[in-house]
Amino acid sequence: KLAAKVGRTLPVIIDEVGEPDEEDGSIGATGRSQADAPEIDGHVYLRDVPEGLAPGSFVDVAVEDADEHDLYGVIAG
Repeated sequence: KLAAKVGRTLPVIIDEVGEPDEEDGSIGATGRSQADAPEIDGHVYLRDVPEGLAPGSFVDVAVEDADEHDLYGVIAG
């Protein structure tokens, strides 16, 4: 089911933003799509998000991969 979303762009609300990686400085974030309930449905994991991205922000995410429960991608654009 989630595999059908790979290659699409989805609006995502950011729930949590990580700290910069010690090695390369990249920042990851976790969010959910509009249809997902917090703590019930799967997450959308983002990589390489810009510094200053705040929880509660809405971003368009290009979905690159999916597993049974979660989606993985980057901010589109």
